Amino acid sequence: MKTKITLLFAFILTTISFAQTAEMEISTETTVNEPIPFQIVEVPPLAPDCKVKWKVEKQKKCTLDFILNHVNRKLNTNLVSELGLTGFFRIDVTFTIDKEGKPKNVSASGAPEIMNQNAVEVIQALPTFTPAMHKGEAAEVYFKFPIAFDIQ
Repeated sequence: MKTKITLLFAFILTTISFAQTAEMEISTETTVNEPIPFQIVEVPPLAPDCKVKWKVEKQKKCTLDFILNHVNRKLNTNLVSELGLTGFFRIDVTFTIDKEGKPKNVSASGAPEIMNQNAVEVIQALPTFTPAMHKGEAAEVYFKFPIAFDIQ
C-alpha cells in the first residue's frame, strides 16, 4: 500500500486555529505561569539546530520545520494499513514545551486510537528544546496542530 503523509503546518506560520486564539491575541496580559500559544510567545522554544541570534520569525520557522521533519520521520502510518483501513485520516495534536524545553501534556485525537497513541509517542520523543522566553522569563508554550495523511 502506498502511503502519503501531508502535514498541515502552514497554518501555524500565520495563526493556529483554535477557539481561544482571538482572546489570547487580544489579551497581552498573559502571565508566564500559563502556557503561551506558540504564535504569540516573544521568543519561541528553539529546536537543536535553531540559533538564538536569528530573528524571531526565523526561529519560529526553524522550530516548526524541525517538528514537521521529526513527525514525518517517526509517525508510523503503516499501523492504520495493518488494520486494513484506507482513506484520509486527521490527528489533532496538542502539547506544551515546558520551561525546561521538554514536551509534556501531549494528547491526540481524531484518528484510530493506535494512530493517536503513535502521534503522542512521536511528540514525546522530541529532543529537549532551548526553552521559550516571554516577558524576560522562561515560559511554557502551547502547540495545537493537525497531522493529516492519506492511506491508499
